[in-house]
Parts: sequence; structure tokens; C-alpha cells
Amino acid sequence: MADLNNPSDPFSDEFVKRSILAEFVKYLLREKVVPDSLALLVYKGTIPYEAGLRVYRVDPDSGLTSDFVSDVRPAVTSAFPGCQPIRISIPPTSQDIITFTGPASDRVVVHKLGVDRSLTMVQDKYGFGAPSTATFSIDGTTMYSSNTLTSPHTINRSTRDISSGYISLNNTGNYPFAVGCSPSSIRTSNLDGIIFTANSLGSPMGIYVHKKTSADIVAPVGGNPYTQPDNPSTNNNLCISETDRLLYMTSTNSSNPIYGYRYDANGNMQILPNSPFSPDPAYTAPAPADNNSTNMVLEPNGKYAAFLYSSGGTFYIRLLAIDANTGNLIPTDQKLSVGNSPKHLDWDRSGKFIYLVSDTGGSTNKYQMEYFQFSQNGTLARGVNSPITFSNMSGEFIAKDLKSIPKYFR
Repeated sequence: MADLNNPSDPFSDEFVKRSILAEFVKYLLREKVVPDSLALLVYKGTIPYEAGLRVYRVDPDSGLTSDFVSDVRPAVTSAFPGCQPIRISIPPTSQDIITFTGPASDRVVVHKLGVDRSLTMVQDKYGFGAPSTATFSIDGTTMYSSNTLTSPHTINRSTRDISSGYISLNNTGNYPFAVGCSPSSIRTSNLDGIIFTANSLGSPMGIYVHKKTSADIVAPVGGNPYTQPDNPSTNNNLCISETDRLLYMTSTNSSNPIYGYRYDANGNMQILPNSPFSPDPAYTAPAPADNNSTNMVLEPNGKYAAFLYSSGGTFYIRLLAIDANTGNLIPTDQKLSVGNSPKHLDWDRSGKFIYLVSDTGGSTNKYQMEYFQFSQNGTLARGVNSPITFSNMSGEFIAKDLKSIPKYFR
């Protein structure tokens, strides 16, 4: 019999009320977010060594264009862009671009994208450890980032000024906290004050769960880390649906690579009954994981997941439907081929476009950006301008990361 006042019971009145409210909030947010730009982090490993940002314009109807502004500079160790920058992040409700400059520099750099599409650097700061992956609070005022200079590795907390974009380290109370070795992905549940971290190297491997009990206090949940028979993959692939309290993780399982969990308000996790899941009966291998690249993302409304993988030597993107009651991932018939070595998968926060980076291999030896248009009825269509090439594969720029930048209307 349903526990009518238990929001964790899918058959309760309280669960239904929360679900309806969540869908209404999602609807309002969706109406206020419009695709605007796509940030590409690039690096050239031949003389003259260069690195930096390109920000491409996105038409809200037709999608990605070849029109871009850039801040690409000679590679240096003492300032932006570093020698080999490794990642960018876009805070929620913002058009700021946060760059992590990588080993030998270990700086956090903030660019602002202006309404005139100008790129202005407002911060270039050392002292955050060696950040390699990060996530933000829902209001964009707090950043959680990994620090691989400590042993064990830790999660730092920083404060972000929304107006200036400036980020400052704010490790007080229980911050930083330890999460084992080489964290590859961080996600937060702002609803419940939980921080999830997947580490994919060293021992033990699994998902570390920390619960915020006050402004400066976090406590580990259960026997950290939460482990399964298959270790997490080295992709940046923790995916969370907060309103449904669902968490997904990619693993090293050779046929069913996606694990799914349901967690409660305290962060206690249970594996979903049908987990782990496969995107395709013909699944052969995951997409590349170099630079902790992303090959699984959730649609902003939490109804679908997109996954990159290989089947018989051909790479595909496929939509998987998320069962609202069970959390199970169900492969749909929306399966489209993509280029070689697909990586850096990103779903625009408007929900309208999905982006990735791939290459043409021996055909023309080009690096390219591909994108797909998503309809709320659950269909994918290749973008009308897709793919857009951005460099030759020999002696020119390679992609280190890619992130969409929407425009917000209040």
C-alpha cells in the first residue's frame, strides 16, 4: 500500500504532487532558454604552439554556424591559455566561460561573452590546485572542482560573483573533502544538498556521496565509495535527474555499460532493478574517453539520455528513454551514425540541440563539430549545417572540450 505522504514512494500523493510541480517548473525554464553559442576549447601541439577558445554562433532555429569569435594565444605556462588546457565549464544562467588551463599552469580563467559577441577575459588566477572537472550550484554562485595535487585527491569549493564572474576559493568547514584518486566527474543535487563524485583510477573506485548538513559542513554517506562489480569508466559521465532522484554512471562493462541508481534525500543509493543497461544489442565499445571526454548526457527535462558508442566499427548516437516510474533506460529507434572518435557530447540547456566533436579519418582528415536537433516528441534530426569542420587533423587544432552557451530570458 502506498505511503501517501512519502515523496520517495512513486505511488504516493506527495510523489505525484512533486512530479507535477517539477514538470511545471521545467516547462517555465524551457520557455526562457534559447540556444545562442557553442564554445570550443582548442589546442595546437605543433610549432607555433597555441591554445584557446573559439565561440561559434548558434542560430536558435537552424543551429550551429561557422561564424565565430576567438581568444587563441601562444601556449604559455604562466597564464591563459596554459600549455594544454583541459576543460571548460559554463555556469548555470550565465554566458561566462570558465577554462581550466591544465598541468604546468593550473589556472582558472574566466571569459565573458558580450552581447556584441566579444570575448573579454576578466580573471586569470592560480591557486585552485589542479582542477580538471567541475560543477556549479543551480544559481551559479558556488563551484565544486577537483584538485589532483593532493593525496588523496579532493574537491574544492569556490565562490563565484555573478556580476563580475570572478571566482575565489572558499574552503572552510569540511572543505576540501577527499574523494580517492582521479575524480572524472562531479554532479550536485541542489534539491537535497548532495555532491556525487566518480573516481575511475586507483582503489577503491566508485561513486563518492557527500551530504551537506550546513553551509560549511559535508559528511560522507554510507561506506564511501558506493561500488559495483564494474568500475566507473574514465569518461566525465555522471548524469543526474534531481526531481526524480536518479543518477546514471558509465562503466567498464563490455555489454551493459550504463549503471542506474535511485537515491533518497540523504544520499543513500540503491541500484535500479534492471541495471546495468545497454544502449544497443549490437553494442561493441564505448566512444573514446581521452581527456575524460563525455559520451552520455541527459536531456534537460530528464526524459531522455543520449549515448555515443561503437557497433561493428561504426559510431552512433542513440536516444534512450527514461522510464518515469522505474528509472530504466529504454533504447529508442532514434539511432544515427556519427564521425570517427566522437567525444565531448553536450546537450544545450534549451533541450533543442545536441553537439559533439568527431573526425573524418582517412576520407578528408578533418576535425569537425556535429549537431542534432531534438524534438520534444523524442526524435533526432541531423542539423542542417552539420558537420562544420574546424581544422585539419595534421598540424592544426584539436578539440579539448566543447560546451553550449544558451541565452536566458527572465
